[in-house]
Amino acid sequence: MHSSQESGNQRHRIQRSFGLLAFIVNRHLIDHMRRLALELDMDFEAAYLYGTLAHLNILNLVSPMADPNRVLNEQGMSGKTPQPVRLADVAQVSGLPRETVRRKLEWLQKRGKVLRTPDGLWCYDRQGIDESVVEFTLETIERFLKTADEMQAVINKVK
Repeated sequence: MHSSQESGNQRHRIQRSFGLLAFIVNRHLIDHMRRLALELDMDFEAAYLYGTLAHLNILNLVSPMADPNRVLNEQGMSGKTPQPVRLADVAQVSGLPRETVRRKLEWLQKRGKVLRTPDGLWCYDRQGIDESVVEFTLETIERFLKTADEMQAVINKVK
């Protein structure tokens, strides 16, 4: 089967099972947001900005499809220095108002999650990635993979 035929068949199977897939993925997302609030004590905007900042900081260091054996150390982290970014860049990428971004980053800074450089740039704080954040993220990955498996099982049932 050609790639375009496979893609069309996959799309048909997804559309045919849309209601179940939407339920499964939304259940995962809602649970994830609940966990953010309870386990990390962060509101959605703070968590979103924390993640957005971290992604901007490491954008030039890793790519999602990179070989982990080549780009990460034994602890699963990049040994390279993250690149601090401007508040305006975080606001632009996040789509949130600049004042909201500033307020939330300052809140994260007080909690030891982000740093502000002497020249006013922002960067996630590696020291802020404590055991609770690591455990939260590991569990998130496991739950995400389980959700993907559930969705694939539903898709596979469609003829």
